[in-house]
Amino acid sequence: MSNFIDIIRAELKFVYGDIFRRKSVLIMFLAYPYILTVFILLIGYSFGSPKVFIERVGVDPVIFFITSGFMLLAILGVSDDIFWRPIFEEWMGTLPYIIASPVSRIQHYLAIPIPRLLLVLLTGSTSVVPVLTYFYGLNGFIESLVILGLTMVGAVFFASVSMVSLGIIYGFGGESWRVINVLRPLLLILIGAYYPRFLMPLMGKIISGLIPSSYVVEAIQRMLIDPSVPASFILMLLGIATALFVVYTPVGAKSIVFWEKKRVSEGVKT
Repeated sequence: MSNFIDIIRAELKFVYGDIFRRKSVLIMFLAYPYILTVFILLIGYSFGSPKVFIERVGVDPVIFFITSGFMLLAILGVSDDIFWRPIFEEWMGTLPYIIASPVSRIQHYLAIPIPRLLLVLLTGSTSVVPVLTYFYGLNGFIESLVILGLTMVGAVFFASVSMVSLGIIYGFGGESWRVINVLRPLLLILIGAYYPRFLMPLMGKIISGLIPSSYVVEAIQRMLIDPSVPASFILMLLGIATALFVVYTPVGAKSIVFWEKKRVSEGVKT
């Protein structure tokens, strides 16, 4: 545990040193859910009535898209940090030292997204919390805190999928960044943040069901649509997500080790 804390501390210094140097990045973090919501609503209102959205999805579009934007930002941060880290390390010339490090690969890659997730938590407190409080009062405030907590869990769960994908992409791929640019939007669609999983066609539900975070996203959306949804149903969704995370995490570590061994056999450029 002490080693894991040391890794997190190093990641905090690395990420926050860059963000506090570029204040515009922090401003964009805070503004992102609002910008995305306004953009989507402007397009949506030009094509149809919000009543149609409420009838189909079951919740006000403002609430839905503010929450979706926050969830997307959290999960996007995890996938981006993990997917692009090997390329960054190679460009910086530190990849040989990372590969040679005796640090647990699970601890390393689970620690990578934590600094950005803490910033995303700040984003949620300036977007999801005030919006739900405005619409629902005290109950909305409490529900928003639950959503923030569940989103952090869903984002961490997505790290396991990202680890598996990273090992496969870098282990077998040539120009890995091209594959990442195709895979990344597909994964973000399949988690169901903007198109709810329960509205997907059967094949979409099956593929989405392989992603742990999709169950957390669905749990949050069910809570927004029906605050009286049974707790047992929410716990079932979270249980499935946890089980998939437990299965994927060691597989992800092995896939990363596979990529590293292949990289070493090819020769690491410095």
